[in-house]
Amino acid sequence: MPEFSQEAQALIGIMSRQYEDIRAIEAAHQIFGREGDYRPRIEYYHDAVRALTSGEDDGSKHSRLSVERLAYDIGMLRHIQAKPLLHGRSDTHLSPHTDVAVDSDSGEFPRPDRDTRQHLVQLYKDYTVLFAAIFSEKADNNAQIRTEEATMLVEDCQTLEDLMQKLSNGDIDMTDLITAVHHLEHDELRAAILQLIQAQKEAGPDLANMSTKVHETTEKLHQEINAIQTAATSYSLAQLAVYEDAKETVKRLAAQGMNIAGKFVENAISQSQGQGRGI
Repeated sequence: MPEFSQEAQALIGIMSRQYEDIRAIEAAHQIFGREGDYRPRIEYYHDAVRALTSGEDDGSKHSRLSVERLAYDIGMLRHIQAKPLLHGRSDTHLSPHTDVAVDSDSGEFPRPDRDTRQHLVQLYKDYTVLFAAIFSEKADNNAQIRTEEATMLVEDCQTLEDLMQKLSNGDIDMTDLITAVHHLEHDELRAAILQLIQAQKEAGPDLANMSTKVHETTEKLHQEINAIQTAATSYSLAQLAVYEDAKETVKRLAAQGMNIAGKFVENAISQSQGQGRGI
């Protein structure tokens, strides 16, 4: 179970209460994530909060807290404020479980009236501000760590290319190349190169095929780095847009005696302007 600052704990508590209020409205009016996901729409976004508080995050691109998914989250949360009855459009909305689903066979549900829609918009507006604040550092760290790891793998690929060139020139022998391959961090590339070496054991190394495999891996890594950076930029831009209207949310938190959570949001806004904050 991860540890959070007092401010972060207060903010998560408020988000959980907002989630309950939103869920009640969406369940009553059958506002689901998308076709095939019969949970109220808010469940998908609150899955991120559950992953954060449970510590279920491996830091990979498939994680619920990857920068790509968090960037999608904040973008959709902003969009919902303009279209409060919008259903989610991403395949990632599919529910991993049904224990928080509502009965989908309970007949037609009425569309929410104007007051209910406005209340839903306000709830989502506040939830989005808190969402942007609580996941800001997580999104930044995920992007930074994964970019660094992918960059290191690109450097490994370049080293392998250099060794294959040396082998071709006769400057090293096959043992040197195999030793280097065994030290590769990229599991898929290491297995592929070793397989090629084993297959060509009698005839000699097929350096052309090895080089092709390394080039393909390098290209995929560059694409992954670009995707990470694009998502990180999208999150940051959406976060700044959210913070432009955050003052109202902070005031409401203060009026409700939630000064600690409001301070967390204020610190998150300051961080986005170059100042520091810690969870």
